[in-house]
Amino acid sequence: MNEAKYREAEKKLWDSVGLAPVERFVTLPRIGVKVRVQEVGEGDPVLFIHGGPNSGSTWAPLLEHFSGYRCLIVDRPGTGLSEPYAVTRENLAGFGDDFVGDVLTALGFASAHVVASSFGGMLALRSAAAEPQHFRRMVQMAAPALAPGSATPPFMRIMGIAPMRWLISKLPPNQKANDSILRQIGHRATLDGEGFPEVFDEWYLALQRHTSTMENDGGMISRLVTWRGFDPSDVIPDAVFARVSTPTVFLWGADDGFGGEDVARGVVDRMPNAELVMIPDSGHLPWLDDPKPIAVQSRAWLEALDVESSPAEQHSV
Repeated sequence: MNEAKYREAEKKLWDSVGLAPVERFVTLPRIGVKVRVQEVGEGDPVLFIHGGPNSGSTWAPLLEHFSGYRCLIVDRPGTGLSEPYAVTRENLAGFGDDFVGDVLTALGFASAHVVASSFGGMLALRSAAAEPQHFRRMVQMAAPALAPGSATPPFMRIMGIAPMRWLISKLPPNQKANDSILRQIGHRATLDGEGFPEVFDEWYLALQRHTSTMENDGGMISRLVTWRGFDPSDVIPDAVFARVSTPTVFLWGADDGFGGEDVARGVVDRMPNAELVMIPDSGHLPWLDDPKPIAVQSRAWLEALDVESSPAEQHSV
């Protein structure tokens, strides 16, 4: 781990969007792990929970356009500059139930809006079902991890094969491999067009090279996935979705490699207070394809406005 080199690349990413987060480290009370939280902006609090393998700074392109809120950007345990915590099949549900409450309590907030993606989306759904008092409104970016009916991209299946996982761990991170993964999760339209900003690519390579994120999140993925995909017993139960009363919108990339509109409809239909907006030509991390309209849609939802008033090309279901 080379924290200085990672911080250098991360600062360049934040500089590119004109933001300078203030960081602090807090200890999650129920698991005793210290996590880093970066903060930008002023206003009502919004907690951002990223997927994996990733860290909080993946939200930087979105937050360039997210004025009017106090944005709380957590590095999940084991990612970025947070301490590790071994997520297993045995503790996954409890970790999810406690996560949002633990972060907000550690930060001194009783409740907040939540914006979440992928594995972070799963944690947010479980937390909202278990402890709804911590939630105001919620934005889910595309498929939450372990959604019913979702697919498992090839790169994750490979990580479930021990010899392949070992071999991959010995290979140096490179942009070609990262682009392959981005294609698998639905970002081919962006990659075949202008591509992602160079500063973002450089930050993600630094995250892989100079932090323990890949080791920790990769280990988590390997414990939850086999070459066949996720174990059906780990899928989010219908009872969890039914208990999520938080007003929630899913901004779902139509090309999401974890599942398209059929999977999206299945998720939203299981929830009592959720809406779905499909985003054309977008993948699993839709704000990376076109950050400004996704920010506008997200802010509209948090302000209890009609997300269809956003200038983004989309359709509502």
